[in-house]
Amino acid sequence: MTRRSQDTQFRADGAAFLALSLFCGLAGGFLGAVSQSAGPFHALSHGLLLDLFVLVPAFLGGMGRLVLPGELTTLPSLMLRFDRAAFLFLLTGALCAISGARAPVAFAAAFGLWGCGAILLALSTIVKCLECRVVRFRDLSPFAWSQLLASLGLVVVAPVVMAGLLHDLIAGHSVFFSVQYWLGKLQVPVLALVVQLALGAVANLVSFHSTRLKVMLPLLMAVPGLGVPVVWAHGVTVPGLADDWLLGLGVALPSSSIIGLICVALWRQSFALNAALSWSFPALLLLSAGWVLSFLSTRPEAFHSAMLFGAVFALFGCYYRWQEQFPAMAAPHWLGRVHLVSMGVSVLAIMPLLPVFQLCGEAGMIVSLVCVAVLGARLLLSRTPSMQECPARGDRS
Repeated sequence: MTRRSQDTQFRADGAAFLALSLFCGLAGGFLGAVSQSAGPFHALSHGLLLDLFVLVPAFLGGMGRLVLPGELTTLPSLMLRFDRAAFLFLLTGALCAISGARAPVAFAAAFGLWGCGAILLALSTIVKCLECRVVRFRDLSPFAWSQLLASLGLVVVAPVVMAGLLHDLIAGHSVFFSVQYWLGKLQVPVLALVVQLALGAVANLVSFHSTRLKVMLPLLMAVPGLGVPVVWAHGVTVPGLADDWLLGLGVALPSSSIIGLICVALWRQSFALNAALSWSFPALLLLSAGWVLSFLSTRPEAFHSAMLFGAVFALFGCYYRWQEQFPAMAAPHWLGRVHLVSMGVSVLAIMPLLPVFQLCGEAGMIVSLVCVAVLGARLLLSRTPSMQECPARGDRS
């Protein structure tokens, strides 16, 4: 297989995972809107889709398959098959999560299929980062480190939750309540992995010239990416840290430190405010503000929404940075600005202190979806050159 054909396959795989994430996000949003009148089954479908089938596949399967080939050698064809199998598992699991609103037994199938797809996706990413790298570990990009660490954490989390769910079902527990319980248990490790992936994507937009910062960054990312899943998995069978302590020590502290390192790196260099960096600032703001919103007991969902929207901003920043390498695919500057503003309006609509923006939130989301559709069309219709024809990583900063 030639490098050009492999790059084309990676682009197709990345587009497929991003399309799956978008579909699950829209379906989950719709089910969440009707859950107040339709009942708890629709609410559980909403939770499964948004928590499991959106951001993890988007970062690992979508951006991972678009960005990582630029840092790797030619990959074994078996890893490409792993990616295709993972996509089929995740797609089938998402459809089961949707149908669970009418047939609750499908919730268990959705959970199991997500676990199988996540493990295959994680194993493929681990092999890519370990066996196909062309630089020393110290010189791996923050994005590659975040992908590797999140994949290792996912390999720890997915088998544990699948085994726990299977144990409960064999014991005769209700499918609905078993899936609901384990989905709640997954909130902490999944949030830790998503935050770590988002910060890795943002850090990849910044040039870290200091060797000390290059070494500190992956060490800090390892805490939420690998430390939290290991401690969480141990706590499933043996009483351990409470979720609040695990979030505070395992996610909030290292995440704040990573944000501090990114700010220090930005302070020490001059840069042009391009589209990618424009997305990184609201991402950092939301990922920081989320911890403040967690103290608002009257709106506990604001914390969760702020963190997830921060990860979405980081995801789009990573995508805009990647597509800048290909002039035929790069979106016009005005499209990036419209997209950023519409997403910002949508985020302001969820803030508890700014109810006046709630009327504009739906309009902002619609405009944002139109921009995403344009980006997707350019991704699928544009011809992407081989990665070897693109500028070297050091020449793009």
